[in-house]
Amino acid sequence: MIKLSVYTLIFKEYPLEHVVKVLKELGYDGIEIRIHDDGIHMHIDISEDEVRKIKKLVSDYGLDVPAISSYVKLGYPEDRWINEKRKALKIARVADLLEAPYFRVQTAGYDERLGYEKIRELIRNQIEELYRELKDREINAIPIIEQHGGGCIASSAGILIDLLRGIEPEKVGVLYDPGNAVWEGWEPPKIQIDILKDYIRHVHVKNYDRDPENPRQVIPASLDKGIVDWKEVIFTLHKFGFKGYLSLEDFRKVPPEQKAKEAIEYLRSIIERLP
Repeated sequence: MIKLSVYTLIFKEYPLEHVVKVLKELGYDGIEIRIHDDGIHMHIDISEDEVRKIKKLVSDYGLDVPAISSYVKLGYPEDRWINEKRKALKIARVADLLEAPYFRVQTAGYDERLGYEKIRELIRNQIEELYRELKDREINAIPIIEQHGGGCIASSAGILIDLLRGIEPEKVGVLYDPGNAVWEGWEPPKIQIDILKDYIRHVHVKNYDRDPENPRQVIPASLDKGIVDWKEVIFTLHKFGFKGYLSLEDFRKVPPEQKAKEAIEYLRSIIERLP
């Protein structure tokens, strides 16, 4: 069954206690928690005692943690990967303590000095290396690579499957984000989902529309009015057996409580009509 959560980034001005309370009141199933060097909402060097307090807070409100979202990147050369891997292992331990099955990672951006094939090779090797080290530490959480352009190479479903093809899905998954594909990496959502169906573990929910003042740019839009047809996306995910979380990541400049309320009403109206 498809469930609903919110990525805490949209509540970045608020403490976690406030976010948990709002989500419980609105009827969400889970909370996707951000982890970053800036400490919003968890610092990478958070103590295990603090993680356990967060786990208790979330559990006391009846919420799950389907994923935590980091900014660790795969695909850098060895000198930089050493530090990224160190952070990834810390974050994975936090995920386990929160009983979150997944932690988000991203990919390095395109670097013409390396070229696409070398970056692809680095990403694939680092996935395997990270998996081995997670197993050695008896950590259950696995990385999910976010579909993301800009400073990340994995902007499209086509690129993602090229990076992952042949790697067992128990080692790595995909954080599917069709909203990000609106501004870089667009393919029809039905095809995106079909391509990535074996790897999709978690989904970010947002929307964009064309900027009327600059058609080459996009601006945040409400879920029901933008370019992504979320009814089509959800029905297609369901068709391919997706049973994970849809997690709100709405960047419109409106209060986060309003965004969360609008989203759960809209998304539930679609989920209720699934066959």
